[in-house]
Amino acid sequence: MGNGNKAEMLIAVCAVISSIAAVYIAWDQARVMRSQEKADVWPMIQLTHQTSIETGETSYALEIQNAGVGPALIDSYLIMIPDTGWTKDFKGMVRYLMPDSIGEPGWANTSLDGRVMRQGDKLIAISGNYTPSDEVSTAMQVRLEEYVTGKRDPAEVFVCYCSILEDCWVSTTLAARNRPDPVKSCGDLEATAKRLLAANRENTPEEVTTP
Repeated sequence: MGNGNKAEMLIAVCAVISSIAAVYIAWDQARVMRSQEKADVWPMIQLTHQTSIETGETSYALEIQNAGVGPALIDSYLIMIPDTGWTKDFKGMVRYLMPDSIGEPGWANTSLDGRVMRQGDKLIAISGNYTPSDEVSTAMQVRLEEYVTGKRDPAEVFVCYCSILEDCWVSTTLAARNRPDPVKSCGDLEATAKRLLAANRENTPEEVTTP
């Protein structure tokens, strides 16, 4: 092989290497831009139980907040009530959480299905307000201690939501899962919730994906 052919071969090899490098750089830049785009619209739904047993205010509420940086589309939600099963009845959840002895509360609730929550938005999914009295406060205090000490299993709420880029997560009230779990879709929330419940009982992290 002559020197001219060697030089042509070297030039060809360098051209191929340059092309591969250019393709990789373009792919890496697209990946970084995609990650940045997702970060710019990343929602984070947080669920918080709020219970007041002060003499002047005896109440329970479930607050939902979008603490992320992008809008959240709530696709679906489910509630697991021990010894009852799966439901979407927030009133049933409050009745389970509160002592029977304090009677029926005054209700206020908000629909969640299909709701869009902007960054920083908060809403009360359900609230129960009771006529304040020392007896009511005492009964609620006893019930709260039952949950804290593990004598009584709490009802758990699962909310599946997506970003505008159609990335989806499930947020829960499970004590051991303080971050939303990424899922492929909200198509089978019950199956995802069951996996999260099982992982919570074992108190070990688990990557959850929905078929």
